[in-house]
Amino acid sequence: MATTAATADAEQQAVLKPGLPTLHHLNHSQSQRILWLLEELDVEYNHVAYTRVQGRAPPELAKIHPLGKSPTFVNKDGRVIIESSVIISYIIDTYDTSHKFAVADQIRSDEISAFASATLAPITSTEILFELIHKNTPWPFSYLTGALRSKIQNLFSMGEMRKGLRYLQSELGDEEWFNGGHPGKSDFLVTFPVDLIAERRWIDLGKEFPRLAAWRGRVRERPAWKRGLEKGNGYELDKL
Repeated sequence: MATTAATADAEQQAVLKPGLPTLHHLNHSQSQRILWLLEELDVEYNHVAYTRVQGRAPPELAKIHPLGKSPTFVNKDGRVIIESSVIISYIIDTYDTSHKFAVADQIRSDEISAFASATLAPITSTEILFELIHKNTPWPFSYLTGALRSKIQNLFSMGEMRKGLRYLQSELGDEEWFNGGHPGKSDFLVTFPVDLIAERRWIDLGKEFPRLAAWRGRVRERPAWKRGLEKGNGYELDKL
């Protein structure tokens, strides 16, 4: 669907069309899955793009919501909505009038969605944190941070990550999507943590979790995903 795009500069906010929802989108972030969903549903929306500053969200995002995070979604009535899972639920409930993403088992869908956001995502955040600490620590102290990171990987993060991926692969089974014959809320939410794991090469999905790797490939072949990438301003998770 056609979008009205703008940068985060205040003067350019005026180009946004009134009466449309607005996605405040940060490059190289989980907001990419919101772009994918909006494109899947052919929603007309405004798109405000923000660029990371020294790896972090710019202060302009805090003008939309005090947490200053992305994605931030403003509905057509001006209500500000945060958190990917809430935004995805709102968009599906509001715009999926043809029930394209209907679920057969709501409890299972909610379980997988919550697992992606509340269990797997924090594990990936922990790994990123210690990776960045080690990367930005000068020698000789980097030797200590590297040893600490390796210990955390061995005792916690890699084991928990693999356990989570085994769970996801078992839930996927022989289906093309977590939602069954077509994508659903759980598919949208699983993308970001799995993309992080794959892009940062923490685990070789193709070797260890081939069905998950195939699922990820199917996501990338969808026209709506490709349109979302074109409208976004970068999704290179290995550059964080």
